[in-house]
Amino acid sequence: MRNIILVLLSAVMMVSCGASGKVAKKPVKTYVQPGSELLNAPNVLRAWAVGISDSEMTAKKKAWASASSELARMLNSAVTTTVEDYCVELSDGDVTAFKEFFSQKCDIVSKQLLVGVRQVFDQWEPKDAEGMHKNYIVLELSAEEFINKLLESINQSQGAGNFNIDKQLLNDIFFKKINSGK
Repeated sequence: MRNIILVLLSAVMMVSCGASGKVAKKPVKTYVQPGSELLNAPNVLRAWAVGISDSEMTAKKKAWASASSELARMLNSAVTTTVEDYCVELSDGDVTAFKEFFSQKCDIVSKQLLVGVRQVFDQWEPKDAEGMHKNYIVLELSAEEFINKLLESINQSQGAGNFNIDKQLLNDIFFKKINSGK
């Protein structure tokens, strides 16, 4: 009896530890999301999003909210890096005071520009079987417009006279950051 149990256990172990059955490889299906090909444009920040809802208006709002949020995140990242890199390159005078002034101006201009983002793509998918609407959008911010508004804001400030702004260096750093993330 003991031998029978050992033989059965051995058989079970061999079956469970044996060569695993090969899984049939299925071809990978790729699907390019509508509008995603527009994301790699030079000198602009673009964010893509999709909104899904049983209401067209809600789907559109969800897409806008998601793309706006992503655009704000991207702009914040680019601005933060630009401020840091610019202040490192500057490295003369009171960098801390300039950094604070510069960051404040960047925040103000960022908020203003995010209100006026430009939609460069808008596509709807037909209602699916569950009755859901899909809206694909791409929103855009121009890096050049950001720099111009930032310099305009700095020039209008009373505290700007204390700092020398190297416009070319600022442009180079910001555009490098914008274009490197793609």
